[in-house]
Amino acid sequence: MNTATIVANKIPVVHTVRPDVNREFLQISVPNGWDDVEKLTNRVLNFDGRDFIFSGWNSDHNEAYFYRLIRGETKTATIR
Repeated sequence: MNTATIVANKIPVVHTVRPDVNREFLQISVPNGWDDVEKLTNRVLNFDGRDFIFSGWNSDHNEAYFYRLIRGETKTATIR
């Protein structure tokens, strides 16, 4: 029998680069709408070593969006 392990704190994302607006975006599915989004609004997502901050969500498509600047630094802080 084959087995798989659930990886904690990882979610599938769609990554998009938009040089015309100096941003990279992550799009994630939020199937439970605002109930899911509310848990993410004050979070930072790390993708390939880069930090993305919450940008907004589309309630018609149940998707949340995070962004980072391509040039320049996206400001985040570590809570200790």
